[in-house]
Amino acid sequence: MAVDTEPEKRPHIDGTIKKRKPLRPSTSRADIYVTRDRRKFNSFMRRARKLLVERNYPSVTIHGLGAAIPTAIKLATALKASVGEQVTMETTTHTVTLYDDIVLQDESADISTQARQNSAVQIKMALDPAVRSKIFARKR
Repeated sequence: MAVDTEPEKRPHIDGTIKKRKPLRPSTSRADIYVTRDRRKFNSFMRRARKLLVERNYPSVTIHGLGAAIPTAIKLATALKASVGEQVTMETTTHTVTLYDDIVLQDESADISTQARQNSAVQIKMALDPAVRSKIFARKR
């Protein structure tokens, strides 16, 4: 008995697909949303280090979606190395539903919406309590 395992394909669309920006939950200043842009990596790194070490935030959360996941992981490991391995990391992966608008060439037709799934990662980083107390005892 043969089983048909071919994935279901999307139907051909006479028009264009416009991808919406992903919805973000409410954020804090300690949330860093990473993009694929390599030029911004150093600014992400400076921001994460500044929040953890200089501004006394208890933790920083790095978010990566889709193609930005490797950049988020690279940022987390670089941050850990820059503070001397004195950071705890808690990684969570999940799937996010993204929505696209389908604009048909026939202008009398309505715009329809399609949903798709994309992978995401959250890396929560916090300084070890012993290191944290030493850093902020020196600053007082």
